[in-house]
Amino acid sequence: MTTERTQIASTTTGTTSPRVPLKQSILVALAAGLGYGFDSYAVNIYGLVLPGIQESLGVSLTVMGIIGSIFLVGYTVGTIGFGIAADRYGRKDTLGISILVYGVSTSLAGLTSNLYLFTGLRFLTGVGGAGELAVGAPYTSEMFPAKARCIGTGGIMFSLYSAGYILAAGTALVIVPRWGWQLTFIVAVVPALLLFAFRKSLQESARFTVAQAQARRKAGDAAAPQKRKIWSIPQARRRIYIGWLIYSANAFGYWGMTVFLTTYMVQKFGATPTEAIMWAMVFYIVQFVLCYVGAGLADLVGRRPMAILGALMMMICTVLGATTDDFTMYLVYGSLTIGLLGWLWSIGDTYITELFPTEIRGTGFAISVGGGRIVSIAAPFVVGWAISSFGPSIPYLAMAGLWILTIVGYVLGPETAKKELEETGALT
Repeated sequence: MTTERTQIASTTTGTTSPRVPLKQSILVALAAGLGYGFDSYAVNIYGLVLPGIQESLGVSLTVMGIIGSIFLVGYTVGTIGFGIAADRYGRKDTLGISILVYGVSTSLAGLTSNLYLFTGLRFLTGVGGAGELAVGAPYTSEMFPAKARCIGTGGIMFSLYSAGYILAAGTALVIVPRWGWQLTFIVAVVPALLLFAFRKSLQESARFTVAQAQARRKAGDAAAPQKRKIWSIPQARRRIYIGWLIYSANAFGYWGMTVFLTTYMVQKFGATPTEAIMWAMVFYIVQFVLCYVGAGLADLVGRRPMAILGALMMMICTVLGATTDDFTMYLVYGSLTIGLLGWLWSIGDTYITELFPTEIRGTGFAISVGGGRIVSIAAPFVVGWAISSFGPSIPYLAMAGLWILTIVGYVLGPETAKKELEETGALT
């Protein structure tokens, strides 16, 4: 446990704002980001080795899409469940449980060839993996200074998610040809256990600790107002609806584009599976970089203008990528669309944490992101069915319209950049 002391400062609204030592802020961001990165590994290894799993289970592409959608049901349940748990039991311990759930379930999925057991384990992987964002983003956001909050929460965390995909792709290239797809699942338990041990050294969120102490004092004061439920607060409801708009696009767009990313290159352009995985790795290197570009600009210029700019660029690149028949041009537009997913998620992850007060930040974030994930449950099934029915181009072209929701969400929401969480999360 760090011996550095957390200081308390006053905000312009008269509330108190903890000043967390930079070393501890970075440690929390890295711990949350590495967990999110290995969540990315557990999530994306499925799509990367999908042909091998499909052959082993003896099912159609449509069934593989259904399994992907069931995974997202788990992701939605985990998002909401772990977010609520983080407000009740704390950020640090809840995050530790999350990584154990998805690490163990991913490994066990590599040991079975039973369709129903495999599907159930993918559901549990979704439940556990969702906690990495649902808990990690509020945790990191509460630990970072206002001027660099998007770099910490969005840049560091989501760039490591991108790195997780790169690791998954590299593992698939090395392991699958030699030992089969099963081993790529089994090894997931190793980093999960190491990260669980590492997280024991972290400091609990100072903001959460203060909020809990204040709640206990109020509980002993009969004259103090009772804590309100999130749905009873009009401004909280409005901010949840904004989160639904932003994350309906973010989540459906992400899963719709990435689950069948390598399949798209194989079917439309005749790439080999190995070539498709290698190019997907390049796309995620671009995403790694654009996470920091988008997050840095959002800290410098503002969340709303940079998110709207990202959505507009995404719409243009999606249309151009879906309509070109030239593989070289697709590689340019495809890398930008995957890269801009990182731009938009980096800003969105930070922005939603800033819309709620500490005592309900985990719950507010979870319901906002979880609402979008409910919409995304259909993405693997719909896109898998559409590719089988209409070919690879039409479903990807249709997704260009999703980002209108992003623009509307940010237009309706407040600007939060360069402000303390005590100010941005104040509700009336």
